[in-house]
Amino acid sequence: MKRGLVILDPQEVPPGELAGRTTSMQSSMRQQGAKAAFIYGDVYHSGDITYLSNLCIYWNEGVLAVPADGSPALLSKLSSRVHPWMRSTSNLKDLRSGANLGDLARDFLKAESPGIVGLVEMDWWPAHVVDDMQAKLPGWEFRDLGAIVQLERRQPSASEQKLLRQSAEISGNAVAIALDRTLTNPERAGRAELSARMAGVEDVLVHCHPATEAADTVEVLAEYRGYWTLAARVLFKATPEWKATFLQAYAAAEQGLRAGVDVAQLRLAAAALLTGSSIPWRLDLIHHTDLETGGDYRLPGEESSVVKAGSVVGLRLEFAFADGSHAVAADTFEIGSAGASRLTQVLPQVFP
Repeated sequence: MKRGLVILDPQEVPPGELAGRTTSMQSSMRQQGAKAAFIYGDVYHSGDITYLSNLCIYWNEGVLAVPADGSPALLSKLSSRVHPWMRSTSNLKDLRSGANLGDLARDFLKAESPGIVGLVEMDWWPAHVVDDMQAKLPGWEFRDLGAIVQLERRQPSASEQKLLRQSAEISGNAVAIALDRTLTNPERAGRAELSARMAGVEDVLVHCHPATEAADTVEVLAEYRGYWTLAARVLFKATPEWKATFLQAYAAAEQGLRAGVDVAQLRLAAAALLTGSSIPWRLDLIHHTDLETGGDYRLPGEESSVVKAGSVVGLRLEFAFADGSHAVAADTFEIGSAGASRLTQVLPQVFP
């Protein structure tokens, strides 16, 4: 359950921007012939719904129903007692609650003659929800609309870029506070979460754990105003034989980060420094839109796609050790044509 601060501030999200995002989606829907579209969201994966409405799915599950023309509605299994709060923190006026999402979808479309109904990123929907909707909407053709919302989210507007920078500062600060050498790992986790919560995040994931006996890892993923960012550092208590290669490999990947590269190229840059190392490792490049799930819900073929200028991504290097522990270095970057700007700059660079 998410239990952080949720607000809709016109100083942060200019009037009309949310409606403009919905209008853009509706244009894509009409190009595919859809009379309506549904977007599924739960507490683990609901960024598209937040992007279009500022709504926070803080618990349970719901569907944002978007007609080809007109205003969206939220269909959810949340109690109607939360509707006043949801209206005050989103641009939605039509909120519908019930025990079954299929019944709510049928009621939403009852005035429409059957046609094409689109499911956004259908591959990631729970199968039982899709099956139930198809049973409740006979005559309707269900079509996968793909990632029409997420692809828009990957090119953040000026207002979004500002919020992403604020989110990255929060993530970086939480890690920096936890790097105090006098703290135990449980104390580090507490300090990091307190820092992020006091900064107003909706959600935060904190990992503080050993990286062999020679070091500790501090990693934070934070959601601020619906925008997720990532930061991690290793606090060395000694000088293990893997320290230099770990730092150099991360630095090589960071130096290669720019518009037009893909994660395979960055892995090659890191691998050049890790030749001969017996430690299993993984380098990852995760769009900010995928950080809410730690990259688990990425699109098919994601690793072969290049990053574009203006994107905001997390770069993450992990070493996995024989004792079951692991070391992680990570930052959030804004991608430019000639390089990348580190948004978690409150942290010391991993490698000078």
